Amino acid sequence: MASPKFILDLPEEQLESKATVIPDPAFVAKTNRFYKIPVFLSHPTSNTMNNLQISFLLRLMEELKKELLFPRTLPNTEQYPETTMTSIRRMIYSSYGMVTLNLARKKVRVIETNGATVYDKDLGTEYWTGSTFSFIEPAMAFQYGLPQLFITEALVSGQDVYESGGIIPFRTMVWDSSQGVDYFFKSTEWKEMLQNWSAEVRSGYFLNTKAPYDYVPEGQ
Repeated sequence: MASPKFILDLPEEQLESKATVIPDPAFVAKTNRFYKIPVFLSHPTSNTMNNLQISFLLRLMEELKKELLFPRTLPNTEQYPETTMTSIRRMIYSSYGMVTLNLARKKVRVIETNGATVYDKDLGTEYWTGSTFSFIEPAMAFQYGLPQLFITEALVSGQDVYESGGIIPFRTMVWDSSQGVDYFFKSTEWKEMLQNWSAEVRSGYFLNTKAPYDYVPEGQ
């Protein structure tokens, strides 16, 4: 048998075939955001939250990502050189769902009212307040028609539109922070609400991104 005329003098490791990993982890890491449907996550700014509330928020974001949904927030994931209200509107118009997280921020006491008799029993009472944007942003999203998911901390669950029966036909999920974080996300109620809402988000995404030109397929 004739010997080869040319011999490649290469290191042995270069001659060995390399296993191909599909999908490439480096590629997935760089394109991770692009195959997730964007949703608007409304929550208080991080410097107004305690450690437990931040842990809850981070867990919520992970739960959304497991559903292949990308939680967008102002100003964490993006910000625009416009007024706050304009930035909120832009976020809503470019998202396919709305998640609102209303958390306790300050405990206040009623020391004075405007004199209306309806407030007579409120004098001296104490209650927790949340973020005003927890009302503004979901209201704007409702006007646009986005599927909505509401989560409120138990301490502020009776505040304004978050009180029982205040948001119809939406149901507000209540997080009791005294029980930690895991119990909430392990509950059947949360899993059911998340699946129902994410299904609405996906249906809205496909309906609003389909081709503008429509026709009746052959045979129908």
